[in-house]
Amino acid sequence: MFFPLQHIHKGKYPKWRKNYFIWRKWILLLKSILRSMLTMKRYIRLLLVFSLLLSCGEKKDNVLYHEPKDGISDPTVKWLNDKNNFHKGNYRTVFYDFYTRKIKEKDFKSAADVLRIVSVKIVHFSAYDKDFEALVHSFSEKYADKLPPDQTTFLASYLGCYETEEGNFKKAIDYFRNITAVEAVDYQSCVDKAYAYFDISFCYFSIGDQNLALENSLKSLHYFNKTDNLIGIGGVYSNLASINMALKNYKKGEEYYTKSIAYFTIAKDTGNIFTAYYNRIQNFEESHNPRFYALIDSTYHLFKESKFKDSSLKISINTYYTKKLLEEGRIAEAKKILDELRPEVTSLNTTYSTQEYDIALAEYEIKKKEGIVDINKIKNAIPALEENSNYQILQNFYTLLKEEALSQKKYEQAFYYQTELQKASDSLASTEIKNKALELNAKYQAEKKEQQIKLQEKTILNKNTTIALLFSTLIGILLFVLAISLRRKQKQLRLEKQAARLYTRQLLEKTEEERRRIASDLHDSVSHELLSLKNTMEGKTDLANTKIDAIINDIRIISRNLHPVMFDKIGLKNSVEQLVERTQSVNSFMVTADINYHSSLSVPDELQVYRIIQEALSNIIKYADAVAAKITIAEENNTIHIEIKDNGKGFNVTETLAGMNAFGLHNIIERTRAIGGEAKITSDKNGTIVRIEIKKS
Repeated sequence: MFFPLQHIHKGKYPKWRKNYFIWRKWILLLKSILRSMLTMKRYIRLLLVFSLLLSCGEKKDNVLYHEPKDGISDPTVKWLNDKNNFHKGNYRTVFYDFYTRKIKEKDFKSAADVLRIVSVKIVHFSAYDKDFEALVHSFSEKYADKLPPDQTTFLASYLGCYETEEGNFKKAIDYFRNITAVEAVDYQSCVDKAYAYFDISFCYFSIGDQNLALENSLKSLHYFNKTDNLIGIGGVYSNLASINMALKNYKKGEEYYTKSIAYFTIAKDTGNIFTAYYNRIQNFEESHNPRFYALIDSTYHLFKESKFKDSSLKISINTYYTKKLLEEGRIAEAKKILDELRPEVTSLNTTYSTQEYDIALAEYEIKKKEGIVDINKIKNAIPALEENSNYQILQNFYTLLKEEALSQKKYEQAFYYQTELQKASDSLASTEIKNKALELNAKYQAEKKEQQIKLQEKTILNKNTTIALLFSTLIGILLFVLAISLRRKQKQLRLEKQAARLYTRQLLEKTEEERRRIASDLHDSVSHELLSLKNTMEGKTDLANTKIDAIINDIRIISRNLHPVMFDKIGLKNSVEQLVERTQSVNSFMVTADINYHSSLSVPDELQVYRIIQEALSNIIKYADAVAAKITIAEENNTIHIEIKDNGKGFNVTETLAGMNAFGLHNIIERTRAIGGEAKITSDKNGTIVRIEIKKS
């Protein structure tokens, strides 16, 4: 679930910039580098951050339309345009009195202007109400045709945003498309068109069509780049981040979020800064970033300290903070926040915020182990969400229902909800859409580079840029000297690691070869001898035959554990599935497998992966006291991701690895390193997760 940007709220950006501040940044940076003598990694980080700020701060040569100065002369309209007055009790009364008077005077232009101003504020604060919606429809039907089309686009924009908030994305798209038909001839019409494509992009993103979401985002960026509207540009980058997140390109998503926050910071747009941070929390959650709860905590306290008034944002950030409190076992504090939010949720009365609150409340009820009080409310909402293709909320609802089923040990229901959850997730980003989105992204990057080249050709002639290049050259020389030293050390360390990895790999291969030989001997020799003995004793004693059968079965199990049967022929996927079946039948233990793997590794490497999974399952059975486990194997670009997860009692990973009885865990880590991968083990009171990443060769 993503939070739509407060994109209609527009801020001003100063058109003057003193070169003094640019050179002062360079000098301070250089002094900091020479004085602190930081490591190579921190040098590069400083340079990247500085480059980002400088690129955001440079004047855009391709701007065609600049935001006009505030031309509002009427004191009432000026008062209504001040966002600080929006939450005052008489705001709506002042507006309706002024609007009604202008309609009676047949001054439809002034009525439209004030209607636009108030609609912008309502969308910005997500403070929709039926009376204002009816007023917009009324003006659209009675008076819109008395004004030029470019002066009434805000009507479709408001109605589209209202339908978006209600989750009616397809209906919203139809409203926004009406705006894209208007020709961009000045600042306002260009910005309106840019926001229309932006809103269409968000709608397609929400219903899972990332191909069209990306296409419309790039159209939006094209029109925003013709203006000096930094908030709009920042909004598009935030949209691109959300799209990449849905496509599981989390690293790219993080880059775009960072860029969007930089634009909002320059524009001093507090609302959109917090919106971007909220969406960034989503990215951290989806990518299992270890800083997930830390980001929730910092965002919550920053928002609280800012005293920024926005009920919709407050609900979104606070409900995420309750998730952190529940994770830490601070159930009473979570309940207190939920109780404080309830009046604001009721007052705001939007579908999006209500669903957010319902999800947080259900998570609290599950954590309290009382079960979801109003579970039918969640179940009954699913058909409408499916009809509107609202896969973002669907994912959250199916996750809640699955967790509820697991808490009640209804594993069949849990399996069903997990299946539906996967369907909703897959609908957000199919393989075909991913490929098309990547193709469009590549085209956009190519066009962007061409524009940058043209811009550089112009700015090279600029004296200030020449001086900046001299400073960057000086820094580059300093970095080059440090890089040579660092590269030598890295090369030596890399050679040592390669030698150690080669030795471990050879040792494991020799071990597997010996395992294969012993398994073959047990099967071909000992098993056959026992079968012969059984045949010679046929009918003599049932007890002897039973014992011989038991010995033969034990030998087969030992042989299979030493080396999986026909592994070379059936491959990793089928072997793991057989392992799962055996584990469940022998141990009365629920194990599921979600395998999306296409034989990208060599057979020896696949065998090591099998051993890792085998070792992890063995540890779960022996020590975890778990009732269920899940094995996931997935391919993403050039990486294979493996995850073994259980719901056991957990343990202290650092302490266990430092002890004397952690052979199994070290076995997993060393086998992973031997095939060029990386293993991460995390554990808490809710269970243990072993994550493996292996780069394809």
